[in-house]
Amino acid sequence: MVKQLALPGDFQMAVATAHEPASEVKHHSRAPNALTFRLEYFPDQIGALPDGASPPTPLKNWDRVFVISDRLTLEQFASVIIDLLGWDEDHLYEFHIADTVYVHMGDPDCTDFLVVDAVNPCVSCAIRLHYLNLSPSMTLYFVFDFGRCHLFRLTLLEASPHRGDKPLPFLVSHRSRNLHQDSGELSRRDRRRIEETTPTINRVRSCGNTSSVVRFVRAEDHATLLKWRESNDKRLWEKAVTVLENRNLSLEEIAEKIERPVNVLRRWILAFNHRGMLGLDPPRKNRSPGKREAAAEIRRKRLLDILHDRPRSFGINRASWNRRSLAKAYAGKYGEQVSEASVSRALRQAGYSIKKARRVLTSTDPEYREKVEQVLNTLQTLKPDELFFFIDELGPLRVKKYGGRTFAAKGDVPTVPQMQAHKGSVTMAGALSATANQVTWFFSPAKDTQSMIDLIEILFNQHANVARIFLTWDAASWHSSTSLIEWLDAFNAQTSASGFGAMIHLVPLPTSSQFLDVLEAVFSGMKRAVIHHSDYQSVVELKTAVSSHFTERNAYFKENPRRAGKKIWDVDFFEDSTNLRSGVYREW
Repeated sequence: MVKQLALPGDFQMAVATAHEPASEVKHHSRAPNALTFRLEYFPDQIGALPDGASPPTPLKNWDRVFVISDRLTLEQFASVIIDLLGWDEDHLYEFHIADTVYVHMGDPDCTDFLVVDAVNPCVSCAIRLHYLNLSPSMTLYFVFDFGRCHLFRLTLLEASPHRGDKPLPFLVSHRSRNLHQDSGELSRRDRRRIEETTPTINRVRSCGNTSSVVRFVRAEDHATLLKWRESNDKRLWEKAVTVLENRNLSLEEIAEKIERPVNVLRRWILAFNHRGMLGLDPPRKNRSPGKREAAAEIRRKRLLDILHDRPRSFGINRASWNRRSLAKAYAGKYGEQVSEASVSRALRQAGYSIKKARRVLTSTDPEYREKVEQVLNTLQTLKPDELFFFIDELGPLRVKKYGGRTFAAKGDVPTVPQMQAHKGSVTMAGALSATANQVTWFFSPAKDTQSMIDLIEILFNQHANVARIFLTWDAASWHSSTSLIEWLDAFNAQTSASGFGAMIHLVPLPTSSQFLDVLEAVFSGMKRAVIHHSDYQSVVELKTAVSSHFTERNAYFKENPRRAGKKIWDVDFFEDSTNLRSGVYREW
């Protein structure tokens, strides 16, 4: 895998794709500029990448100042730097310039097709310096030999037209001795010879043809090119063949295969070497709105004006709009015909779609607001020695085969018999702690007063060390029966006289407001998990599945504490009379 250097602080370079001007693929004559660079070295970076904590410090009193032509490619620029250092050039390297990483992956004349496993986006060094929009005081970073990670900083000191009085490139000045590329196996004499050798720049080697050879292809880009080659888009297919067959066929052979001129192939290869995949498939420019777009915008506004009115206002006997009636009303009002497809497209672009009204449960309790406020105030003012429970019953659940959502192979339709043999039924009651999110449950013969008494006694025995237990439940008849009230009064009186145990207080919910009972949602989740798409063979098997579900749920919320419910704790939510009056929300 190819390593790419991450630079800290002001050295940090975002890896992105460069944006060279469109003229990069045009061949024209221009006078070269002379670029004066100062080269600095960071010895602390040898053998390790920067950790990002602080910028590295350059080697004191060491630099090289030299002048090159902006006609050189980054490959030639790197050869000048390596020649100036007197190092072996047979290593990989990369440049960090502005927001782009330019990488050299090896000899471009290699006959093998070069696919590299570069994780981050990068492009090749086969790009001339004058395409990089360099300006004085701009900083570049050069990383040589990915094994040792030699890091250099290049600062552009001056950019001026070349007068031709001295051939480029040339060395202006140098300070301190030469650096060792790898001093581990050198003798003292060899080290002294290298250090005392005067830095020089030899003749710049030819850059080769940057518009005929693809330097490298990232593995990710290679996968994209293979998809292009298999696609039905002819233009993408042509570009994919041009790049993928670059090392196998000559440009003339590729041109004959895809029926394109050679100069077009050269432009595609040059664009790919300069900008990667973005060079082959650049994003489209945002067009300024023309007459057609302006007319569509006017039509959209007119349709929305009609949509916000009633169909009867336009003589159409309908209670709601459809596409045909909107087109008819538009033609009648503006004297302009519009198709149903145009109506649909305009509404879709404006964010409108047909939706069915959702039926919600609305409470008719005259004391609705007072009861809701009592529940909320009780929750908000709970003390550490007080508990609040949501109470509800479920059942009877018949032991049978149930339908539900499940994975099925294509063409298979899961079925459930409409008539099934009776295997028994299960009825249960439960209590959900609002603060601990723990469920207490038991299986009862029926939904009646006695089951509520049994549940209260279970909660009383489980939480004997608290001062008060608040219970809230819906307006079922057995929740407010005379026998239950009388039993509870006697039970509290006995508890008060003994001085041991929690006092039980009822906080009833309004009529038809089951959406305020959080336990309803817990039971619904249980049914989706172990009831839907089930086929239990006995009552015991069904009870075991339900009990296992609640046991696992309680264990989860012991390890991950969270209050039960969401909106029920939000006082501001209930300031809206619409929310307070009906269950128009899903998560409780």
